[in-house]
Amino acid sequence: MANHVSVINSSYCSADSITLQINTEKGETYNENDDRLFYMDDTFFTLHNRRVLYDDTKKPIVTFYRKAVTLHERCKVFKGESTDSSQLLCSVEKINNKSIPPGITKLNVFLAKNQEKKKSDFRVIVSGIQSSCTVYIGESPNIIAKVENNGGFNVMVYPNVDYAFIVALLMIVKDMKFSNGSTDSTQNSIALSLSL
Repeated sequence: MANHVSVINSSYCSADSITLQINTEKGETYNENDDRLFYMDDTFFTLHNRRVLYDDTKKPIVTFYRKAVTLHERCKVFKGESTDSSQLLCSVEKINNKSIPPGITKLNVFLAKNQEKKKSDFRVIVSGIQSSCTVYIGESPNIIAKVENNGGFNVMVYPNVDYAFIVALLMIVKDMKFSNGSTDSTQNSIALSLSL
């Protein structure tokens, strides 16, 4: 694949494709050799609506913050632990559109420089109740990751793609799907802060 996708850090890009296994109950991510790459400090939001994704050296990679909203499900991603707009890295938005077939969920991902948001920089298509998931570059047919749910997320990340970014997206997918399954009309928004 010719595309080079680095959102969190280029050190998470590999020249070869990578297979990851995400245990969604424990919030842990493993490679093909069963080495743990990432883990969550808590699989549920704390009283402060905060969770952190660490690498296996205990370095914080992504901090999740949860807020209640009433109209949309959105995530904002910031550098470091700041939530200042000047540190915005990207945002993720769930698309509510009647043209989307039943059983399909679409998320659009916009980089910070894409302020007009006329076209997404990435999109995530989720089939069924998280049964499968595909990540694309923008509205193109170019795939950067595929996911199958086999009791956890079995992920194939394409060459030269930031796999930490893919893991973060899938944690968002997991939480958004949990929100979708609620009978409460109040949906959730998650802000993410990235510690580079």
